[in-house]
Amino acid sequence: MKKCFISLVVTSCIVIVSGQKGSGLEKNINHVVEAGTILYSADFSKGIPADFVNMGGWLRCKDGITSSEKGLNNYIMLNRQYSVNTRKASIKVNFGIDTKLDFFTPEIDHFHHWGTLIQADVKNGQLKVFKAYNVDDRSYPDLLMDYPYSFVAGRDYDIEMTSEPDKNNFIIVDNLTGSRDTLSLPRLNSGLLRDVFAFATESGAPPIVKFMTISTQYKKGLRILYIGDSITENFSGSPTSFSQNGRSVISGRSAGIVTGVQNRVYSEIAILRPKYVSILIGTNGYNTVDNLTELCRSILKLGITPILNNIPWKKPASVKKDNEIIATVRKNLKIKGAAFDVATSVNGFNIQQDMTLFKPDGVHPNEAGLQKMFEQLKLDVPKVFK
Repeated sequence: MKKCFISLVVTSCIVIVSGQKGSGLEKNINHVVEAGTILYSADFSKGIPADFVNMGGWLRCKDGITSSEKGLNNYIMLNRQYSVNTRKASIKVNFGIDTKLDFFTPEIDHFHHWGTLIQADVKNGQLKVFKAYNVDDRSYPDLLMDYPYSFVAGRDYDIEMTSEPDKNNFIIVDNLTGSRDTLSLPRLNSGLLRDVFAFATESGAPPIVKFMTISTQYKKGLRILYIGDSITENFSGSPTSFSQNGRSVISGRSAGIVTGVQNRVYSEIAILRPKYVSILIGTNGYNTVDNLTELCRSILKLGITPILNNIPWKKPASVKKDNEIIATVRKNLKIKGAAFDVATSVNGFNIQQDMTLFKPDGVHPNEAGLQKMFEQLKLDVPKVFK
């Protein structure tokens, strides 16, 4: 494990730092998303696109946009939701001599407990990483890490955040020297880096933000994209089944509900253009015939085939009514889906939950359960795998 340059004690932290010239730090440039697909980009020199919610009086200036108000809650936010694996958000910014700029994820889907928040503190020469952030609290969480970095006022920097299945990477790129510093932390400690991306001027001279880009390592046109909640999120930990060793696109959002999946149709599915979209949503409630129908139709309008799957058994609530809703939508739209409830029942009889296929919470399938579900998908919708 690399030495952690921190001002606080952080348990089980992983930090990879690749060096500024003369910093004395080990040069170890971490791999980040350089190829793949740009999901969204904004050139702020052309103004503020309609996709942004402007809470902080951000205004167009010569080279980009700058803030007229200060504080964490006076932010500008890209109102597009992202949960696709290995996602990356980047802003190009020019700082003042004493700027404090926040870059963060004010979560908008179900539950807001796991936002990510970092701050570039130019005056004090620090990149601060905070513990998981809750937008509903409207305040800073406790500081997780203080990393010393000598920002130069008037110089362009790329500030980047990337999410991988087991860690978040926080990256500073000096546009003049090309120097790249990367810090890596376990995901839960530093939030889950999901949903929407925003930035705000906390204090000091207002910065100029020039560009914003959201991207992923996945290429367009892959065969299948799996979308859903935390059960789908766990697909990435099953390399021999759903993730196919990284060849399948996975967009899972823990605590997610159908409205969040609907949001991601436009921000992820419409851009990545897979042939099939496998939907697994409803474990956290809120499914109706109407909203699932709208979801599937919006995918069909893109020329993409939706696969609407039954949700697996869960403890202690029954999934019978949930799956009746799903079956109705499948029948009405004449689409296919997998019986994940059958796959996770004792002997496949769909009478009793097979607890050997679940983690201790009785909700999330374990590796054996995920394998059973994958085999069920191949059985019920074989055309996906031809």
